[in-house]
Amino acid sequence: MHIRAPKDFWSGVMFIAFAAVALIASHSYSLGRAGRMGPGYFPLLLGCALVLIGLILIVRSFFTAGDRIEPMRLLPLGIIAAGIVVFGLLLQPLGLVLALLAVTVITAFASRESRPLEIAALAVVLTAFSVGIFVVALRLPLPIWPAFL
Repeated sequence: MHIRAPKDFWSGVMFIAFAAVALIASHSYSLGRAGRMGPGYFPLLLGCALVLIGLILIVRSFFTAGDRIEPMRLLPLGIIAAGIVVFGLLLQPLGLVLALLAVTVITAFASRESRPLEIAALAVVLTAFSVGIFVVALRLPLPIWPAFL
């Protein structure tokens, strides 16, 4: 047989790989029963659902035509990873606001379509929502501003 939709095929493989992790994790916890679920019940159900989705995608990839896989662009991936690392390094010394502004600006360079006004708007909205959710609503002990202010 010939794979006609490589993206679907490899997506199915990834679903099954994630399912394997969930299924392995579920074995170290008790399952319980449907009326009184144990901590391993949900990972088991999730793993089974992911296997089913993966198998459907793999089977479909042999019968329906699909897009070819484009070469992976490593620079945007590296920029996003760098943004996450910078956020982790800046959170404690500079606070949530400045760390989020930095990660938003850095990761915006991963796309050629980013425009300065959109980046600024995204940074402001993301920062406001993050402070509202994590600091105000959830009361997580995150520094909002740098300690030296």
